[in-house]
Amino acid sequence: MAYSGRGWRAGAAKAWGGFMSESILAIDLGFVNAYLLRAGAGFVLVDTGLPKQWARLTAALASAGCGPHNLSLAVITHADFDHAGSAHRLQAEWKTPIAVHSADAPALETGELPPRSGRGPVSRLVMVLMALLRRISPTATPLVRPDILLEDGQSLCDWELDATVLHLPGHTRGAIAIHLRGGALIAGDVFANRGKPDISPFIESLEAYRASLARTKSIAPAVTTVYPGHGPSFPGAAIGNIEL
Repeated sequence: MAYSGRGWRAGAAKAWGGFMSESILAIDLGFVNAYLLRAGAGFVLVDTGLPKQWARLTAALASAGCGPHNLSLAVITHADFDHAGSAHRLQAEWKTPIAVHSADAPALETGELPPRSGRGPVSRLVMVLMALLRRISPTATPLVRPDILLEDGQSLCDWELDATVLHLPGHTRGAIAIHLRGGALIAGDVFANRGKPDISPFIESLEAYRASLARTKSIAPAVTTVYPGHGPSFPGAAIGNIEL
């Protein structure tokens, strides 16, 4: 039963010798990033990658000293399979609580995502292929019943992470970002950085996305670095140049 809580690269981790600024470790899971955050004596993970990347994910976590005993929470920025694909194994095998915004919880539980439009021919083709995959194999991504339903403005201090949840819908209804007190923004698919900082190539609601982009621009002076779900990090100041 879900309840409301009072809450890039694996190889690069060795090259850097550990965590980046603000105790953020970016884990490369193919074409998508997950982020491991220091949280008190333990860790909080943001996103989990594709189901087939379980071994890669857990190897990166282990190299950072993270395991079932000290991973206190896994936050899913939105319910797409490339971000939530290993959530079921973390929940079942590591007993890690899974948190997602309440508006995306039904999609995690049923695997049914709302239709979205693609920006440009390649993105539109990807959306067609994803719809076909769901039709052929509706259980390709294991379903998850989240343990914690997040809301806008919620603090993650209960998990010893000084950060706030920002509900930024548009890519999906329940898309969120995590804003750390030091200024980092773990952005999920609110932003992407394939060649340059940009919005997501897939949009569910143009109106909601426009409002979310305006909100992020309003807080951009308080954002030091953006860590997107796809591509490398970029300075928070670049948010002001991103247009819908």
